[in-house]
Amino acid sequence: MKLQLLAAAALVAGLGLVPAALPPQTTPPTMAATYSALADTILALKKTEANFVRSVVAGHFHGAQSYVKAGDGAKAAAEMALFANEGDNAMAGVRKRLLEGGHHHHHADDTAQGEYDAGFVIVTRKAKEAAMAASAAMRDAKDDAARQAAWKQFSAVAEPLLAAK
Repeated sequence: MKLQLLAAAALVAGLGLVPAALPPQTTPPTMAATYSALADTILALKKTEANFVRSVVAGHFHGAQSYVKAGDGAKAAAEMALFANEGDNAMAGVRKRLLEGGHHHHHADDTAQGEYDAGFVIVTRKAKEAAMAASAAMRDAKDDAARQAAWKQFSAVAEPLLAAK
């Protein structure tokens, strides 16, 4: 009887109905490689977004600088405020859409700790407050010396944020 069971087991194993050894319990290498490539893409998009937002605020910085040189404090102040807010209402709408879609995680921990406003990528809350104060000083400036002082205050906040990371 034992011989018959052994023969039947060998026959079943030989037909491939019972695997000789179970496959290892690992994720297939192609799946791991695909996930790794996806992670590279996600991280590259995050860096691309940061560089894009940095270019937006750089545009507002240079606009403000041009208006200061032209002696137009009101327009310089407006550009400074746009810098502080990482753009205008159209940019805020995109930021809101990203937040609502759950795809904006640049500073999730820092937002929770109050360092960044939700969705902001470059400008911290502290930098935003300082840039807005400089914008108000520029708007209220009555002479060139006051405009230059406001610009100096703004530049001290803005220039470190513009440095590529």
